[in-house]
Amino acid sequence: MLRLLFAGCWFVMGFVTLSMTANAADVPTDEARAATINMLPELHLLQPPWVSAVVYRESTILLEAKDGEPAIGRLAFAADEILTVQSADGKQTFQLGNDFQLGGDKKTLVFPTTTKFPLIKAADLYVPTGSPDSYKHRVGNPDQSLMYHTGSWFHDRQVEITYRRAGGEWSATKPALAASALPRTFARLREGQPLTLGVSGDSISAGGDASGLWKFAPHMPAFPELVAAQLQKSYNAPITLKNRAVGGWSIVNGNSDLDKLLEEKPNLILVAYGMNDVGRRNPGWFKEQTKSFIDRVHAAAPETEMILVAPMLGNAEWVHTPREMFAAYRDVLKELTGPGIALADVTAVWTELLKNKHDLDLIGNGLNHPNDCGHRLYAQTILGLLVAP
Repeated sequence: MLRLLFAGCWFVMGFVTLSMTANAADVPTDEARAATINMLPELHLLQPPWVSAVVYRESTILLEAKDGEPAIGRLAFAADEILTVQSADGKQTFQLGNDFQLGGDKKTLVFPTTTKFPLIKAADLYVPTGSPDSYKHRVGNPDQSLMYHTGSWFHDRQVEITYRRAGGEWSATKPALAASALPRTFARLREGQPLTLGVSGDSISAGGDASGLWKFAPHMPAFPELVAAQLQKSYNAPITLKNRAVGGWSIVNGNSDLDKLLEEKPNLILVAYGMNDVGRRNPGWFKEQTKSFIDRVHAAAPETEMILVAPMLGNAEWVHTPREMFAAYRDVLKELTGPGIALADVTAVWTELLKNKHDLDLIGNGLNHPNDCGHRLYAQTILGLLVAP
């Protein structure tokens, strides 16, 4: 399982990267893989919101805009029918009409001021710089920092909603099977041959902030293991995961570590950077670094294929995750796709959901890590390239 290290922040080449908690992941044991496979039916990884009329386990915080006002949770789409609402750990269930109401726009859950479930107050989102449990600083306001927590703090304040959408088409790019771009991968999978899945990435790929990393309910692993387990289940093929992601890493670190990753002889590599690189505000540099990674893989292991993973959006109010940079960084990755290289556009998926949601609905630490729902979105986006729905 993932090894817990520390949370911290340091300066590298003039920009800030957030080290989460995770070193490179160990290879999952057979027992751990079996547990993940047993979990798959309740995760609905092959029924993402761009495919299914039912949205499964979408997460939200309950945000109280002002003292004494009802707390509001946000849905990505208008709901025709609420099926289940439960706490993110699965230990509490909430009933429509008794515990909450569906807002008139059908896109909000309204919880009364008397609810016992922990709320987040809008007044607490931004605190004076230097405050405990914070990271500096807020966009345009160096005197304010953003609320930041590790562990289960946000998880304990998020609920998951399963609901039937009231129409409304998915307007963003939809992941599509990449059989033509990844022919060797598909040949191995369809023939049930062993496949080694390599991962090069930062703290998101290393597990932050999946409940399985912190060992609290529901103990869901991070997206690389979700992808590996679903591939094994879908194709009845042995999938070996070699995850060398480390918290705080940039694409520069991925290039430095590439020889060690290639020693694992991966058939397919997930290349998942950007969150710790967007602060440079230099998409051209990111493209050059990623191209160097690709060229070295092609030179050393020409049979190895790759999926470039464009990341989730960091908190729009954090100076180190400038919102406008994510699409620009994604676009340069798109320019690098071609034979043997596909793009998993998590950036587009995240952007679509945030049209009606708050950043913290999908974030696990307040800044730049996905919660369980976010890790499922990562896995669903990647699996959309590899498994027919």
